[in-house]
Order: sequence, then C-alpha cells, then structure tokens
Amino acid sequence: MENTMSGDGRIALEFMNGPAAIPPRSDTLLVVGGGDTPPQPAAWAGIVTVDQAAITPFAHVAGCACCTGRGGGLAAVLGDAFRRRATGALKWFDRVAVLPPRGQEAAWRAALSADVLVSARFAVRPPRTGPA
Repeated sequence: MENTMSGDGRIALEFMNGPAAIPPRSDTLLVVGGGDTPPQPAAWAGIVTVDQAAITPFAHVAGCACCTGRGGGLAAVLGDAFRRRATGALKWFDRVAVLPPRGQEAAWRAALSADVLVSARFAVRPPRTGPA
C-alpha cells in the first residue's frame, strides 16, 4: 500500500489479493471478508470483518432496507469503522486494507463505487495491473 491519507484528505483504501500482500501497520485498519484474518492482529490499528449475514452495527435485522443497498454489508462496516475512529472507540487509522473473500473483489468494488458516503470518506485505489 502507498502512503497514508490521499491528497484530498480522504482515507486511502486498497484491496489486497491475499493475507501475504498486506504489510501490517499501526496506521492501517484491516477489513476482512470470509474470516481470513492474517496473523499479528496487534500490529494493525484494528481488524473488522464483513459477514454477509451479519446483523448491522445499528442493531437492525440482517438485510434491512436501510443497509442492503450499501454494498452488502461492506459499506455499512466501513461507515461504522469511520464513526468508531471519530469517537475514539477504534484506534485512529489513515489507511484501510480490504481483504475480500476469494473471487469477490470485483463485486465489492462495484458495490462501493455507487456508495456516496464511502466515496466521500475513502479514496478507493484502482485495481493493481502488474505484479505487486
């Protein structure tokens, strides 16, 4: 991953293709789908998981109308992480590394691209085209 905050003040967000591709840093929040948490959890600013059938952080039932349009859970998890960062409930982070379930990166990117709140808060990096 590149340096911290993007040039416009948004939090840098990059999709990673596997646990080995993510260097742990204390300024980086790790977002994991499918329970594939890399080792060294203490080396991160925090680790949050995205469960497709999870209850939202707002105590609504899974699949509620206010959250299902927000990236199948990923956008809602990012929104909650941003709120927790702002209130001090989560260690301050300047970067986000996203480790989606195998084969889901394109779907997660598409879901985030249409989310206004994610676009306002996070600078989603384009996919890598060459070797990492």
